[in-house]
Amino acid sequence: MGELGYGTRGPLVGKLKELLADIQTTYESFLDVQTLYEQGKLGEKEFFAKSGEFLKALSSLTFLNVKVILELDAAIAKEDTSRKPGTFTTPSPTFTPDMMSKVSTPMYKPVETTDAKFCIQCNTKIPKGAKFCTKCGTPQS
Repeated sequence: MGELGYGTRGPLVGKLKELLADIQTTYESFLDVQTLYEQGKLGEKEFFAKSGEFLKALSSLTFLNVKVILELDAAIAKEDTSRKPGTFTTPSPTFTPDMMSKVSTPMYKPVETTDAKFCIQCNTKIPKGAKFCTKCGTPQS
């Protein structure tokens, strides 16, 4: 199998779409022939001829799918031979000091609520009207 190289994705996808449309038509035709055969309106010779056409179209589509997958795998392997197969890497962002100063400034002001109190046992913040602590279960006075 020869390598297709860059710029061949478009033609391959086009060919796959064309084959898929062809096989859809062939499949629908095969279903019609199968129905006629089951009804006894079509002989074995015609039935097997249509079966062969469908099988040939399906084989072509399968072959091209496998070829595309292998070509994509080869292209990916050439791009980065340093990574282990099956791993994906995301480049780390680079932050400048100017960017960091903007990040450290809060984008919102935290809302302070006065509808809370602290547990008398564990000092956990709990709703103001709570009769028991949500963390330790101590009854509140």
